[in-house]
Amino acid sequence: MQHILIVDDELAIAGVVRERLEREGFGVQTVSSGEDALAAFAAHTIDLVLLDVGLPGIDGFEVLRRVRESGHDTPVILLTARGD
Repeated sequence: MQHILIVDDELAIAGVVRERLEREGFGVQTVSSGEDALAAFAAHTIDLVLLDVGLPGIDGFEVLRRVRESGHDTPVILLTARGD
């Protein structure tokens, strides 16, 4: 089973996406902060990340930078709710 990590502080959005992916047979973990995302990378094998750019604290761009620096080449899809 492929494992997808959803990183989004908008819990309603993350919940809808999680539900749909689980119905399709994916293993899904949801976290709401950059810090928790980095911890998930340290603890689990992740096949795909859906990463919100506008996280509080460590933002999505910084999470991505740290993940890449640690040697992970996991595919990442960046998400944003911003209109600009």
